[in-house]
Amino acid sequence: MSSPKVFVVRADFGRHTEAFRDNGYAGIGWFTQDPSGIDTGNKELLKRLYKKEYPKDAFMRMNQNVGQIFRFVNEIREGDVVISPFDNGTLLIGRIESDLYFESDKTSPYPWRKKVKWLSKVIDRHEFSVPVQNTLRSSLTCFRIEAADEILAKMGMTTPTLPADSELPSNSPSTYDLIKKRFLELDATEFELLVSYVLRSLGFEPNQETGKVGDGGIDFEGVLDVFGVASINLQVQVKRYDKGAIGEKEIRNFRGALKKGFQGCFITLSRFNKKATESATDEDREPIQLIDGVRFIEIFIEQHDKIMEAIYEDDLDEFAGKLKFKKALIPI
Repeated sequence: MSSPKVFVVRADFGRHTEAFRDNGYAGIGWFTQDPSGIDTGNKELLKRLYKKEYPKDAFMRMNQNVGQIFRFVNEIREGDVVISPFDNGTLLIGRIESDLYFESDKTSPYPWRKKVKWLSKVIDRHEFSVPVQNTLRSSLTCFRIEAADEILAKMGMTTPTLPADSELPSNSPSTYDLIKKRFLELDATEFELLVSYVLRSLGFEPNQETGKVGDGGIDFEGVLDVFGVASINLQVQVKRYDKGAIGEKEIRNFRGALKKGFQGCFITLSRFNKKATESATDEDREPIQLIDGVRFIEIFIEQHDKIMEAIYEDDLDEFAGKLKFKKALIPI
């Protein structure tokens, strides 16, 4: 039996996700008529109906939107998994329980619907790997996630299988362990230096000397420039150790040290316990981004070439040698 497919169905960028959850469905808009008399498996017919409904839309926009309608109606089937993001970055995840039906009411502007049994707990998108997070950033209303193992595992529906070591992808758990072991061989100063280069590869520019901020354990302070689109005042705390979990007390102390107008980011090779995560994401307080060991290594893998290029440009050949990896990011 094949594994369920995983799809994202947006609700106007989270504006109607709560309605999806409260009423047990996922839906799409565009068409307001009952689809029962329409051959919804005929994409050319859907295009003609769309053109009649939206005559001013460009050809490319029509093709894209009809493609999403067709996918929702014909490709998402009973038993498949669907994700609907909230506007705060959390994810509503559930399983399709019906075929297409029509219901026009005030809960949302999406009358073409499929019933969904949603999980009671919402999921923070940061619990998934960086590649999955990047996929979730697509602005399409309805699309399929090809690399679905992580999401299915989160629902207890499957356990990802690992290939042989000779074929390990760069984001496999075994690779994480090897890279983490190499990072733990760095001393505290060297690890701080590594973090500085990871941050730099993401667009962070410090306004204090590395390790000299000295305010409540804050290690980096500066501006994260996102390709000139947005600038974020950021303070970062780093904990190199990997034994035990970071607790709520460390998050509380870090938040207390944050300057007004600054966001916080806590980086560790360890992990964060449940209370720490709840404290960091408390909607009544300034949010703090948590980067655990797995996520930090994911970012390092994704930014590897930029990081190493910057280290060599700064004539830190000896330090670069301590971070030397084969092409598949296996330490050598």
